[in-house]
Amino acid sequence: MTETQRLVVGRYRLVRLIAEGGFGRVWEAHDTAPQADVAVKEVKLPATVNSEERARQLRYAEREARNAARLRHHPCIVSVYDVAVENGSPWIVMQLVDGGSLGDRLADGPLTVAETVKTADALLRALDAALRADVIHRDVKPANVMLSCDGRIMLTDFGIATHSADTRLTNDGAIIGSLPYMAPERFKGAPATPASDLFSLGVTLYEAVEGTSPFLRDDYHATIAAVTQEDAPPMHRAGPLTPLLGALLAKDPTARATIPEALAHLRALPPEN
Repeated sequence: MTETQRLVVGRYRLVRLIAEGGFGRVWEAHDTAPQADVAVKEVKLPATVNSEERARQLRYAEREARNAARLRHHPCIVSVYDVAVENGSPWIVMQLVDGGSLGDRLADGPLTVAETVKTADALLRALDAALRADVIHRDVKPANVMLSCDGRIMLTDFGIATHSADTRLTNDGAIIGSLPYMAPERFKGAPATPASDLFSLGVTLYEAVEGTSPFLRDDYHATIAAVTQEDAPPMHRAGPLTPLLGALLAKDPTARATIPEALAHLRALPPEN
């Protein structure tokens, strides 16, 4: 049997590979129980991982399902249905989105202002729903924004998201997230907050409309220095979004735009934008 015919936990038949990265692989699959198409994220664990780390990764996957289940019915959030475990490794079962990621789209060039406004609106509504459910995403970035073929924009991958009732799963002092998108206060030991998600959103939207990442540098240390100490380069394409992106990228989280403020800015834009 080829891998694309494999039946995971006796239920999910793999159809085709959608994406692959350091996290593992995402497959289109067919759920043979309700006869429905789904996506399954195969969380790849190194062969040398010890039993303690394997158990911790499984708890991460279970937490993703639990957190995302609170947000299952929101139109701007990819639904997570289940966590299946096979041979000690987790497979996260989620809504299948016909399309690709914002990261994939940006490989073809930046978004227009109008497209960025639409993206900002959808992601702000997703983060607002998460905030109301006491969930912090912690990894907002283009790779975690799905663009469906029918025009929907959806936030995905709550694998490192936290709920206010969660027990800490990382080692003391560990920082989880994607460096160029992380809020500066996170590097100073502050916990993730809704404001830190908004900084990550600001970086994502900047990259979307300007076509370049504002803080990505050639190495780890330079990237952290850029996030924590440098202003984003001047914007040339953002137009009427420039004030909002600047407010989302404020280094001081108390000075950062809130979700209601950001949504109000979008509502005030002229219709043609």
